[in-house]
Amino acid sequence: MTTSLSHDGFGARLRATRKKVGMSQAELGGKRYTGSYISHLESGRRAASHDVIEFLSMRLGVTADELGMDPSIPETIDSLDNNRALEHLLVAERAWYDRDWATAGELATRAAASALSAGQPERHWQALYVQAQAALAEGDFADAIHFAERLASHQVAAASPTLRAQALCLSATAHRVGDELPMALVHAGQAVVLAAEAPAIVMADALMCLISAALEAGRPTAETDRLRNRLEEVSLQIESAHARGVVYWALGTAAFKSDHVAKGLELHDLALELLSPRRDLRMWLRLNRSAANCRLDAGIVEGVRELLEVARGGLNLIGSAFDVFELRLAEAKLTLQEGRPREARELAIALLADPALRPAVISNGKGEELLAEIELDLGSVSAARAAFIRAAGRYGEQEQFRQASQCWQRAVSLEGLYDQNMDAAPADI
Repeated sequence: MTTSLSHDGFGARLRATRKKVGMSQAELGGKRYTGSYISHLESGRRAASHDVIEFLSMRLGVTADELGMDPSIPETIDSLDNNRALEHLLVAERAWYDRDWATAGELATRAAASALSAGQPERHWQALYVQAQAALAEGDFADAIHFAERLASHQVAAASPTLRAQALCLSATAHRVGDELPMALVHAGQAVVLAAEAPAIVMADALMCLISAALEAGRPTAETDRLRNRLEEVSLQIESAHARGVVYWALGTAAFKSDHVAKGLELHDLALELLSPRRDLRMWLRLNRSAANCRLDAGIVEGVRELLEVARGGLNLIGSAFDVFELRLAEAKLTLQEGRPREARELAIALLADPALRPAVISNGKGEELLAEIELDLGSVSAARAAFIRAAGRYGEQEQFRQASQCWQRAVSLEGLYDQNMDAAPADI
């Protein structure tokens, strides 16, 4: 890709854009650049290279030219076979539908390279989209974020608010499941703005992304309720029953998390009726698992075992490590709520020790947090305290600071009980 750079006013544009999305200089730099370096760029004391501007535009969810860079695809090279990109892309999409995500990602990578060399920007954008989706399906969230951010700053997206909104939705999803909630909120919010003139389904996608990120980030209930009401209005404009099922799924989950349990049950039941397993089996299985988890979190066990049995039948075959982790976590949680804590502990320990699920285990603290609750139920205060500390560490590593803080507080609250138990323990003979 060739690039023409214009640094006139770049620092001012960078500062204005950063403040507009509510990021600090350190947050913008992420793990690659220091806050001091960003400050030097904004003040004009340092000049930004192509790579720096591309990285910053991705972080901010804007097109590169908005920060002073005008990227362009090279002129077509006559000696290249322009059909090569299309061939790779078609086979990649076939692999995607066959749920062979690794092959889909590999072929999409080849398609992207061919399209870039042949001067086919639209096809290059399509190939990046498949790459991002394949990485997300594989649970490779870092790559998913990388490809999605490239989509959002691509010259094709710059010419189409709808395409850019879709790219930002994908980026927001990748950031959220990759536990980078601040960026998920930024990109989802920008997608909502861009989707104002787009078809209703695009606005629905953007609102669902924003609601999910807002709930996980612990935003005020009044804010998420306002977004839910807006999404309900948009859902009335969607003709596809399957698409409305997806929207009701998101609305139901949001209702549960906002303590509107009756509404959540109603919406999830509607989603289960409308969402078609023939259209997307993996999504339908995830809906069953998600509905079960929401009920368990609300203290409801009725109907949960049936939902988990449906999910188990397919996710163990076609689900990712993250799908299976969430499924087995729900099964352990149900076992605890049914009054079998020792069996639940065995399930939780086996889950945390399963090498096939290691990517999911180490990327969040849910497993350790559940184990802590189980140990408490069994009266093992010291073991519960240790598990809460491990959970806080896992959450902290993924920058889920609200959950990390809650686990630390639970651990501290148990410290006195742990000391009392130690004092009451009989001396060794």
